[in-house]
Amino acid sequence: MNKENNIGRKIKEARQLMGLTQEELAEKVDMDSKHLSKIENGLHLPTYNTLKKLSSFLNFNLENSETVSDNKNINKSIYLKSIKILNSAKTDEEMKYYYMLLKIGQKGLTINCTE
Repeated sequence: MNKENNIGRKIKEARQLMGLTQEELAEKVDMDSKHLSKIENGLHLPTYNTLKKLSSFLNFNLENSETVSDNKNINKSIYLKSIKILNSAKTDEEMKYYYMLLKIGQKGLTINCTE
């Protein structure tokens, strides 16, 4: 298992809290149960659309229900880097912070950081 795959771990936890097997969840969100297993075990990163379906069904909150973009032309490289950044969070607070920074970066805003 990819130890940095917090998203896969959280999907698994949310599924288990609902009392669903991988097969049951996969059927409900119209995906292959083997693919779901690989996501939960950190072997695959979910696509944006898959993550959206899973989070909607499981009431899995990345931070809020606002989507990053509904544009079909999301740059795959940027998406994968963003997922890796979110997956690197060790706590929920850290994930919220990274998500906030990614949203700011998407809008093209700048932040002045002083320490």
